[in-house]
Amino acid sequence: MTKKLLIITLLFVCMQAHATDFLVANLNEFETALSKSKAGDVIVWKDGKYEDIKINFKENGNAEKPIILKAQTAGRVSFSGSSQILLSGNYLQVEGFLFEGKCTLEDKEHVISFAIGSKEAHHSKISNCAIINYTHAESTGKTNYYVNLVGTYNEVEHCYFLGKTNKGPTLVVEYKQEKEYVPGSDVAPSAHHHIHHNYFGYRTFSENGGEQIRVGTSTTSFSHGFNIIEYNYFEDERIETEVVSNKSWDNIYRFNTFIGNDGGMVIRHGQKCFVYGNYINGKAGRKESAGLRVINPNNTFFNNYVENLEGSDKDMKSPITVMSGLENSALNEYYPADNAIVAYNTIVNSVGAAIKIGVGNTNKGKPLVAPKNVLLVGNTVVNTVGKHIEPIVIEDPTSTYTLTDNFYTNGATSEKGFSQIKTKDLVLKDGFYFGKQFTNKSVIDAINQRLVIHQIKLSDKEIMVFDVSKIVSKKDVGVSWMKK
Repeated sequence: MTKKLLIITLLFVCMQAHATDFLVANLNEFETALSKSKAGDVIVWKDGKYEDIKINFKENGNAEKPIILKAQTAGRVSFSGSSQILLSGNYLQVEGFLFEGKCTLEDKEHVISFAIGSKEAHHSKISNCAIINYTHAESTGKTNYYVNLVGTYNEVEHCYFLGKTNKGPTLVVEYKQEKEYVPGSDVAPSAHHHIHHNYFGYRTFSENGGEQIRVGTSTTSFSHGFNIIEYNYFEDERIETEVVSNKSWDNIYRFNTFIGNDGGMVIRHGQKCFVYGNYINGKAGRKESAGLRVINPNNTFFNNYVENLEGSDKDMKSPITVMSGLENSALNEYYPADNAIVAYNTIVNSVGAAIKIGVGNTNKGKPLVAPKNVLLVGNTVVNTVGKHIEPIVIEDPTSTYTLTDNFYTNGATSEKGFSQIKTKDLVLKDGFYFGKQFTNKSVIDAINQRLVIHQIKLSDKEIMVFDVSKIVSKKDVGVSWMKK
């Protein structure tokens, strides 16, 4: 052994020697271990089935040495009843737990929360955890989240969520509102959370409030989130029109897979968000699936692949819907999708008009405000089906927009900027259609200019050509210990 290697080995052994593993099997043992723990220590919860275990994991690790709470064997520590895991502090990690079975949580108690009271968690993570059918019935009227994601710079990764049936989204990002917070202000701290490689399965709720992910609220919808939601897999979400509901600024939704859901990917509130590289396949047999919907100014949708939508002849469920706002809109209502960029998306085999501009919600009884300066470039519409097969419909004629180098294979439109082509002229590779794209440098530059705030610069190809290799499947997401 060389002298250098010997020194490195000794350093590693010394570092390990300073870390302690605590084995616990009840709350008293956990609290004793936590009181003795320091940065780098690991608290191991013994395998078994536990009921009514409320864990307050409050401590501080550091970037190099987080404090870890983990199952002895991933998936073999099961919690039920009123069990919760609550985190507060810095650099904490929770790994390998299962919540399943009878749920007796009180209203607004969440299964996993990155806060204990007003004390939040930061730079902390949950991974390899599953929450399955751990839910109240809708009829109870109780609201719970599977995950309440607050604080800053936290992470939810490789988790498995299934079977939620009561009110409240599966996972919620909430922004801190200090005393005397003014609704609609932009002073809430940016969250910078990372949500990735998670599985979101069957979920149903008959009214509004059944999303899988909601990022923000209308009250904090002017907060600058800087959250990244990527490489997640969503399937079989029913009734709710929004699988993902964005309600804050500066978030990125990319490379997610949506299969057989009734809802869509929706920028409900907030500005300067990006939706790109996502794959949506609406085939489910329920005739309800939706696509991409943009509300509020300055949002960017590009290079998404949407196919087999079954519900897109319904209001606000088109493959791409660019919405009007409401006059004197309240925070929880609608602002027009001004300055939207909708570029290089592909829409295949979907019911109804492929793209709608100026769709309005008239239920509020307010006059509509049409979107202005909408830019649609390089979108391709292939084999639309059903009674209404127009590639584009302008629902509000006072909308202003620019159409350039868009293509469609069937139906008809008088809109300049949409050219008809033959399906046989497209390349069909591994079940995906690719057409010739005309590089519009000004649009590519505009997208990259918007991405500057995230320190991202994409190549022409990354903006224009859908990358099938980015599509995640079930085997790519969720927990390691469950058969996919």
